[in-house]
Amino acid sequence: METQNVTFRVPKALLAHVKKVAVERGTSVTALVIESLTRLASGNEAYDAAKERQLALMLSGKRLRSKGEELPKREALHDR
Repeated sequence: METQNVTFRVPKALLAHVKKVAVERGTSVTALVIESLTRLASGNEAYDAAKERQLALMLSGKRLRSKGEELPKREALHDR
């Protein structure tokens, strides 16, 4: 996999915390950043795929009544 160096600024307190997390997990800060960015990028893909599936389901859904058919009156639905 081809890589590219990136420079960015992080608050010192956050970086100190991330370094501790990396040590606890036995990994590097770079690996944690790559893992987080990968999760972020794939989250959008999963959302988009789910959205497309739901839109397709809605478009192919069954009609609840015939065209032009009126809704039943409340009295007909509920005995009082």
